Amino acid sequence: MSASTPSLHFRRGECPSTPDCFLADRGSETPILVAIHGISRNAAEIAARFAGDPRFDGFTICAPLFERQRFGQYQQLIARRGRVPSDLALIDLLSALRPDQANSKPRVAVFGFSGGAQMAHRFAMLHPERISSVCAVAAGWYLMPDDKIAYPYGLAEDVRFDGAGDAFLALPITIAVGTLDTRLDNSVRQNDIIDTLQGRSRVSRARSWVFAMHKKASEKGAQTRTRFVSLPRGTHDFGQCVRDAGLLDVAANAFCSETALA
Repeated sequence: MSASTPSLHFRRGECPSTPDCFLADRGSETPILVAIHGISRNAAEIAARFAGDPRFDGFTICAPLFERQRFGQYQQLIARRGRVPSDLALIDLLSALRPDQANSKPRVAVFGFSGGAQMAHRFAMLHPERISSVCAVAAGWYLMPDDKIAYPYGLAEDVRFDGAGDAFLALPITIAVGTLDTRLDNSVRQNDIIDTLQGRSRVSRARSWVFAMHKKASEKGAQTRTRFVSLPRGTHDFGQCVRDAGLLDVAANAFCSETALA
């Protein structure tokens, strides 16, 4: 790690169900900001960016490394037989980091980029009681808040969502995507279900999900704090979005503003 982030270190998982992580531990009294990588698995880069920005000094930064062999489909919270889904693995990691608080389920802030954004919003929908706020950037596609569509496209036919309810609707969730993040390649899944429900590009899919969250909240007579943010000149590159598109400004607003902390 660079000299500007001396507190950042690599932490091995304590058991097969716990991922390794890059950690900047600011003390047991600080809230945890979980920063989740995309399929490039650039956990170290993401951890260093957050740990090196003074706006996040009030957080312990935890960037888990969901390596391919154990957590191949971490984005969708899906695991092969005999493996642990990434949401439960993250919960195990948080319990290991704060064993004295494991039973109280302290809320964490969750950031994700690309595949990490997929995991971040799905984790929030499944475990809203563990979330303080979410900033999900450049997800390829989304879990729609629709209990008539089967998982992983919607909430139906997955017993894990039976007890989750609609509490996720009230969470402060920021959905962001770069204005130049419009390239369609193999990393943007295309099929009839996703294209019909969400559109074809990351931009249209982000807007569709935010609209669906507001529609669901309206149907339930609930308030929602989900919002859409464009990153001017942002591409599908985490470092470029930080340097040129104000990504960490958006994250700071999502996690550090009075509204987010309320």
